[in-house]
Amino acid sequence: MQVAAPTAAAAPVPGSIVVKGANPNAGKSNLGADDFMKLLSAQLKAQDPMNPVKDTEFVAQMASFTSLEQMGTLVKSFNSFQADQRSASAPLYLGRDVTISDPNRGDLSGTVEAVLFDAGKPSVVINGEAYDLAYVTGVALAATPGAAPAPKQPVQ
Repeated sequence: MQVAAPTAAAAPVPGSIVVKGANPNAGKSNLGADDFMKLLSAQLKAQDPMNPVKDTEFVAQMASFTSLEQMGTLVKSFNSFQADQRSASAPLYLGRDVTISDPNRGDLSGTVEAVLFDAGKPSVVINGEAYDLAYVTGVALAATPGAAPAPKQPVQ
């Protein structure tokens, strides 16, 4: 089945669906369950009664849609898990020397003085300035002032 947009120069193709007026979903990047059901309904209404669409095609379409919907749910769950992991690991940065690569403020290094949470999103404080935890590009143990470096162990 074809979907044709009406134009002044061309007449609609017989058997096609003509879209009239503004699309309320213009700019929408993905289809939802409601969109799928509308397409399925339009397909059923427009099918040729003498040559109906096979049920195996509908089953394949439903399976594809279900897989796509589950993939979207998995992505949301993974993003939530990733945010939880960042929040849980943020306190481990306290007292550590970190390197920050902030696209707005440039690159810098310093010792993490505090960890802040704004709407559940962690940030580290270096020299009184908060930086998003996502901008941390390196972590090292902070050197203790006046302490001698640890002796190196010989390789055996």
